[in-house]
Amino acid sequence: MIYKCIEDHRELLLNFLAVDPIMNLFVIGNIETYGFDSLDQDVWAYTDDSSQITGILLRYKENVIPVHGENFDGFETFLPLLQSLDEITAVSGASSTIEQYAEFLPELELTETTIALCQDLLESPKNIDLVEPLKKIGIPAYLTFQQECFGKTTEQELPLLEAMNADTILIHVIKNDNGEILSAGRLAVETAEAGMIIDIGTIESERGNGYASAIIASLVQHCQQKGKKACLFYSDASAGRLYHRLGFQDTELKWSMLKPREEKDKKTLFEELTT
Repeated sequence: MIYKCIEDHRELLLNFLAVDPIMNLFVIGNIETYGFDSLDQDVWAYTDDSSQITGILLRYKENVIPVHGENFDGFETFLPLLQSLDEITAVSGASSTIEQYAEFLPELELTETTIALCQDLLESPKNIDLVEPLKKIGIPAYLTFQQECFGKTTEQELPLLEAMNADTILIHVIKNDNGEILSAGRLAVETAEAGMIIDIGTIESERGNGYASAIIASLVQHCQQKGKKACLFYSDASAGRLYHRLGFQDTELKWSMLKPREEKDKKTLFEELTT
């Protein structure tokens, strides 16, 4: 049986997801943050004959995350539901789950990343004192930075402002004397267990100065101060070496994404952007 979730289902959903709080970080964080009344988010649950939840499907904007095991009775229910959703640009989740969808979504390309965790920093980068939280007045400069650093921005000023007002986003930046952002990174989602670091980048002319390391370290410190682990995804070996030097350790968890082939060189919400 499948049903669309409402507030009354919150505890049941979170109990199901708590079995693997790191792998399910995005889904837990989105449910805790956006609940069940947001136009940006929908949550469905699938139950077995004893009414126990065995799978969850979450849509957040153009992204979908299915959560279930390898032998999932509800797969033939989730697949057509997923295919019916409009303007989906990414299907993400545990690799063992996403691989089940790959053959039915041939227009999408499968990529895999490693999940790494940091509880204790091994070093404090030299430029960490330059890092500061982005203020609301700095949002236009942040959007300009994203365009220069990544060649695009998927953000808009009003949603970022609303997220900052609601304290659901944390962006750390390094600026020059003119107030231009040279490097930035953010926590995409936080739960009681951990915070997910994404969108780390430095503009090309300033790379090699250790700014990315400083941004990452500052976000790790933020998590530490709240008694949480910091985590991130990566697929690039050079990025992995940077993370390991700072104190991140690879887990056995693998996160995969299905995305349009023509978007191969672009990044989405669930990928780290590291330089």
